[in-house]
Amino acid sequence: MNSSFFKEGSSHFRFIEWEPGKSTGYAEKIELSFLAYDSNFLSKVKQEFGNEPFESYKIIWNKKVGKFKKEESEKRILFVYTESYSSETKGNTLSPLLENKTITIENKTQIEEFDIFELGGDTGQLIEEGIRSELGGDNRWSHSLGSMEFFSSSTVFTKQENSTIKSEHVSSHYDYLQLRYEWNETESDKLFFKLVYKDNNTQLFFVPPYTNGLTSKTKEPFGYKRIGDFLLKEEMK
Repeated sequence: MNSSFFKEGSSHFRFIEWEPGKSTGYAEKIELSFLAYDSNFLSKVKQEFGNEPFESYKIIWNKKVGKFKKEESEKRILFVYTESYSSETKGNTLSPLLENKTITIENKTQIEEFDIFELGGDTGQLIEEGIRSELGGDNRWSHSLGSMEFFSSSTVFTKQENSTIKSEHVSSHYDYLQLRYEWNETESDKLFFKLVYKDNNTQLFFVPPYTNGLTSKTKEPFGYKRIGDFLLKEEMK
């Protein structure tokens, strides 16, 4: 995040949820950006544009829904997404921001995308991803995560049309850190939440909706306020 625009703590997360204990079933991927604008930047905006409204916080939301299939070895999982739901929500303070998020109408689109992960220990590695469209054809990225001792990481980009390879390109210019996902196997009766923003005595947590909707969960901890898919904790000053 650019420090001249955003406060420290602004963040971007990806969460992938699927039905536990099954080899195939429902899945969803949520990409969540939480943006808190720097006070100096906000002052400059107000000086430049006067009364033009510009809120202090924004949530950029994209949820992709589809199916997953786990290989028999249970070391590799394929996710195929067919629908996307996106929205942007703004607010000057956190509570109204989260309240607005609960009533925001999401834009729905049809998509054809996939992710393939290899699981190991407490980490999932994204080894292949792709997207298909009528205009752009089939595009996929295959990632090879290397090591400094033997070979460097690289990505092969392949473009296909009507099952025919039109072009291939190999590159090592990729942010390979974003391919490593933390793998959490949550306890079925406990609420799972993840810290996404912290500012002084204020903490904001995301509560993945599918994971926490599968069974009855314990309620949010004392002192935390549940607003939609988020928990807000504001300590008294």
